[in-house]
Amino acid sequence: MKKACLTVLLILVTITAGFGQNLIGIPKAKAEAEVKTQMRGFNLDNSSKNESFNYLKFVNSAGTKTLIVFFSDENISTRTRMVCDYSEFDFIVEDFNKNYKKITKTSWEYSSGDEKFLVTLEEKEWYFVVTTQKKK
Repeated sequence: MKKACLTVLLILVTITAGFGQNLIGIPKAKAEAEVKTQMRGFNLDNSSKNESFNYLKFVNSAGTKTLIVFFSDENISTRTRMVCDYSEFDFIVEDFNKNYKKITKTSWEYSSGDEKFLVTLEEKEWYFVVTTQKKK
């Protein structure tokens, strides 16, 4: 019973903490508010910092997803990377297949306004990474 309740809770957190709308092109000053609005359950994580990159890091409450939003020198977001536990894999691929145009087995595209975006999924040994950026 306890395991079933935990599974249901994880599914609800996953569904409410989906990828949200496009986070590319937003100012750094508004990023935290946008992430909280679009991706419920994610909170800013300042536990580590790499001064070589201009980014903000967010972690979901279940601890299964880490979102990194990268910014230009002008503090405008240019791409996102979502590092995910494999417990999220099937849900995310199903969501992408349903909502985006599939390009390859591990890439999708979508439009927002006049711009096209590329979503790529890269499988690693212990986790997978989803990168979203403007399509060139």
